[in-house]
Formats: sequence, structure tokens, C-alpha cells
Amino acid sequence: MNAYKIIRPDADDVCAEAGKQLIRLAQQCVDERNEFTIALAGGATPKRFFQMLAKPPYSTSIPWGKVHIFFGDERSVSPDHPDSNYNMANKYLFKHINIDPLRIHRIQSELDHEDAAKNYHVVLGGFLPVNQNNQPIFDLILLGLGDDGHVASLFPGTDILNEKTKRAAAVWVESKKTWRISITLPVINSARNIWLMVTGESKHNIIDRVFNYPSETDPLPVELIKPNGNLTWYLDEAAASWIK
Repeated sequence: MNAYKIIRPDADDVCAEAGKQLIRLAQQCVDERNEFTIALAGGATPKRFFQMLAKPPYSTSIPWGKVHIFFGDERSVSPDHPDSNYNMANKYLFKHINIDPLRIHRIQSELDHEDAAKNYHVVLGGFLPVNQNNQPIFDLILLGLGDDGHVASLFPGTDILNEKTKRAAAVWVESKKTWRISITLPVINSARNIWLMVTGESKHNIIDRVFNYPSETDPLPVELIKPNGNLTWYLDEAAASWIK
């Protein structure tokens, strides 16, 4: 595994750097395999990132006609609900770029959570190449990081952390009193590239824990990310202020 840290002054600079690298990576993948596959995240920093990607030069430089877009997780709400990750991406990105709707593969979160997870398991295997463990291989998975160390909807203490075969699974999140649907750790760790985008002073405690006091005996979900490909942290100075 290759792991990198990219630290920029503020969230806008983080998004601008990630946008520049996204253009490069997308074009590289299209040149090599004639397509680019990406899983999107929810949260405040991804929202800012989507708003930036919706405008030139990013909106006009990324080869959207060769891009397949997926989601790392979703809440058990309708796709037009304010809490929906799809709704956020649609509002701030999809409506502003030239992409065929058939290239956007959302989680059918309006269904029963188990049915939604089973359907997405099939979708991930149907549109993406798979490795020797029958896990899909994304070109890029975007992730945020919660204050408790969760990524996607992989929360501390949840059964989904032990899932080895399913590509997507439903998970009850007790702290949120809700069901969610998430891709699993084997999917995340099979990606060619993983980007963790973390900004803001409120994140420096969790970044301090992850970088300065990692745990082998009681790892946080984010510490279970051990990809076959490249892992890149995109941080602003506020979030990274306690990295030694």
C-alpha cells in the first residue's frame, strides 16, 4: 500500500487540489481502460467538492461521457429526501454536468433496507470488474471521516465491519437510530485509489487519534482501511493541526 498526505491551507484549497487530481486520474483511466469508475461520499466536504466540480474548468475537463458514478453509502430515505446522499450529489453536481443518467448508479434507498443492499450488491458486480475475491474494483472511492472514526456507513461496533463477502450491506446505526446501506470493507480495500477528504477544526481530534495514536487492538473503522491500491488523505491545516 502507498499512503500519502496532502495538506492545504483551507477546505477550498483541498477541494481545488483534489479536483485537479481528479481530472488527471479520470483521463488516465479513460486512456487505459476507456472508462472511469468512482464512488461518491456524503457530508460537508464532499458537498463543497461537488459544488466545485460543477463549474469550469472541472465540469468541462472531466470526461463525464466515460464516467460511471456510484455511492459509498446511503441513508434509508427516498432519493429526493434532504438527507439523501444521492439528492445532495444530484442537486450540487449531476444537474450541472453533461452526464448520461444511466451512468449514475444510486442505491435504491426507498426500498426496504435489506432489499436495497442486495440490489446494490448485484449492481456493483454487474458494472465493475471484480478481483479474485469477487469484489468490485473501483478506480476511485471518495470517503469522508466522522468524528467517531466511521467511513461510509461503517460505524464503530457494527456488524458490517465483519462482513467478508457482501459488496453492500444494510447496517443499523444505533447512534443515529436508523438503517443505512453501505459498501463493505472488502470493496473499499479493493479500490485502485481511496481518497479521504477531511477538513475543519472539528476534525482535528479524530485526525490526531488516527495519525498519532493508532490502535491495533481496538481499531476504528477508518483504521481498517488497508487497500491494495493507493490511499490519499486530503486535509486542510485546521484538521491536520495536531499531526506530529
